[in-house]
Amino acid sequence: MDSVLNAAFIGCGAIAQKKHLPLAKKDSRLHIKKLYNRSKNAADACKEEFGSDDTVVAECVEEIWDDDNIDIVFIGTPNDTHAEYSIDALKSGKHVICEKPMAITSSDAKKMIDASRKYGKMLHISYQNHYTNQAQYAKRLFEEGVISDIYYAKAYAIRRRAFPTWGAAGDKAVQGGGPLMDIGSHAIDLALWLTGNVRPVYAAGTAHHQLVKRGSEANLWGNWDSEKIETEDLALGFVVMENGMTLSVEASYALNVEEEKEASLDLFGANAGLKLREKDGVTFIHEMGGKMCITTNEIQESYRSLTPKDRTMSASEREHEEFMKQLLDGKIYDPTVEEAYVTAQIVEGIYRSAEQGKPIYF
Repeated sequence: MDSVLNAAFIGCGAIAQKKHLPLAKKDSRLHIKKLYNRSKNAADACKEEFGSDDTVVAECVEEIWDDDNIDIVFIGTPNDTHAEYSIDALKSGKHVICEKPMAITSSDAKKMIDASRKYGKMLHISYQNHYTNQAQYAKRLFEEGVISDIYYAKAYAIRRRAFPTWGAAGDKAVQGGGPLMDIGSHAIDLALWLTGNVRPVYAAGTAHHQLVKRGSEANLWGNWDSEKIETEDLALGFVVMENGMTLSVEASYALNVEEEKEASLDLFGANAGLKLREKDGVTFIHEMGGKMCITTNEIQESYRSLTPKDRTMSASEREHEEFMKQLLDGKIYDPTVEEAYVTAQIVEGIYRSAEQGKPIYF
């Protein structure tokens, strides 16, 4: 594969501006060739900040599909377009880096994987929390057998008052759901990736709309218009996996809770337990010398001038490096799409269970 890949960006909103475009701009292996956004002003602004002299603002997405010089497409659009745009990009011979969640429905997520295999192009779903210091260290503990045989997992994505008040955040038709679909999918995907469990049997769940109906002046981004919010403020799920592991899920944008937890897990194995939080170290709960021990590894960071690059990289930078390395090495299958697909199944199952008032079998 060529050492420099021409990239197109579909969606020039916050996720592109804060994550993918800055990383692409400083990567000599990528050239930002085309930008498209429904609001052309946003694409023009991104061209000015991140583009080069030959960067083109496309009038429509078809310009990107029809351009044989485009190698890779980054998709950062509302959730209801992820499947359509990803499949069209793959069909036109482009690799795809798609923001999470994978798709609104699991059937659409499956079609995305099928298209990736059919057209021989990479599909990567951007769950960057695989690449945090905590997650990478926890993964190593699993690989070394320090912790294994997880039979109970708790996934958290809990905010006290941080309901998004911009864009289509409360539009169920566009986003597919609220915090469970958004931040909850991060925690679910992380649990699946660490434990290696990708076969759910059934899910049961509830969804609550208590605080979204009230509004809140304490919200991080200001009060929301309760008349326009269709999504939940809290979703709870109970999932049983094929190997017997039980997964509980808590996801909320607004909850009267003391401790906030995002992309956080508690994992309970036969030989040890593990507590993983978004910003803390990894806590290892185990038995040693006939006593119960709690071992905390505060993941050390060093910013000295001679520190190797990989020690100070952010999770998003590590994720970017990983899929770029795979592409330039000629690898076109990303196994993490399996967790992303099952995450879509579980999210859909919890929502359906909440609506129907009964467990949903997969």
